[in-house]
Amino acid sequence: MEKNNLYIGILSGTSMDSIDCGIFQFDKENFSLISFSENEYPLSIKRQIIHNQESILKDYKNSSLNTELAMEYSKIIKNLLQKDNIKKSDIKAIGMHGQTISHGEKNGKNFSIQIGCPLTLSNQTKIKVIAKFRQHDIQNGGSGAPLAPLFHEYLFQNSKTERVVVNIGGISNISCLSCGKKKLIGFDSGPGNTLIDVWMKKKFNIDFDKDGKVAAKASSNSELIKIFLEDKYFKLKPPKSTSTEYFSYDWILKNINKSGHNLNDNDILSTLTNLTALTIVQSIHEYSKNCKEVYICGGGAKNNSIMKNIELEAKRIISDQIIIKTTSDLNLHPKTVEAGLFAWLAMSKINNIKLDYRNITGSNMPTELGKIYF
Repeated sequence: MEKNNLYIGILSGTSMDSIDCGIFQFDKENFSLISFSENEYPLSIKRQIIHNQESILKDYKNSSLNTELAMEYSKIIKNLLQKDNIKKSDIKAIGMHGQTISHGEKNGKNFSIQIGCPLTLSNQTKIKVIAKFRQHDIQNGGSGAPLAPLFHEYLFQNSKTERVVVNIGGISNISCLSCGKKKLIGFDSGPGNTLIDVWMKKKFNIDFDKDGKVAAKASSNSELIKIFLEDKYFKLKPPKSTSTEYFSYDWILKNINKSGHNLNDNDILSTLTNLTALTIVQSIHEYSKNCKEVYICGGGAKNNSIMKNIELEAKRIISDQIIIKTTSDLNLHPKTVEAGLFAWLAMSKINNIKLDYRNITGSNMPTELGKIYF
């Protein structure tokens, strides 16, 4: 196969469980994954971010972590190119997300802060790097998230069937893909893995619930679910986005205290897992009533308890005929989709394509997203 129109997407999610890197080919309307690697997150960088987040935030622009993370990204990219015998000259650009250390709204203004120096990455790889996608959307009046829905539409829209694509990372976002002339709707439905991960860490000293096995052994508490669902975020209308800083350990404790019940740690974990599934399904039911198919991507697709709960709730609330699958059934592994997003954003910037996030992030007008570093 002729190697041209190749772009790299590289990112690390809020859970810092891995650094994902993919090489993708864009050719007219075609999109294909050329190569992908899931890489261990450097423990030294992860520890610094977790334990020194407040001090990093005060002066994140001058943090040494900017360079350290970019150097790690460059190693991963060089290894992937070498493994597949691809020349750096074959790569048009790298779409780099970086590591989010804070995202949200303060004093009525949206903000999104990532570390990882794009110029260092470009210097190390000798490839153009496109970054600062979220910041550009915010400058254009948006909230900076979610960025995935337009890519989901590009990749997965079907002219005959109304579909929803759900990305379950730290936060869950959904993309309602119409088969007709309805506008694309996309927004953060609420927590993804973040509450599950933080509860596992605090109560079981484990980073995450592998395959959802711990949650599967316990029962979701219906009264606690009702209290969780009373949160104001779930009542907001899109465009809307949220963060792992909002849906936090303190958020869990605050709501448990409201319940007055003495629940065990396992049942609370099961309830948090059900909350992720239920808020996804309720969002789909509200904004894509004729949805026939739901496809899941992101790390949450590996949590069997989340997947099972989504299927049970979707058949109960939406339709007993609804199809719940992962994006593997659309020929793209769930773990590779988000790397594809940042490769696509880089391709869009290089080709001067204006992206319309008005209905998703609340931005003011279609615009080119990202800044080129070379």
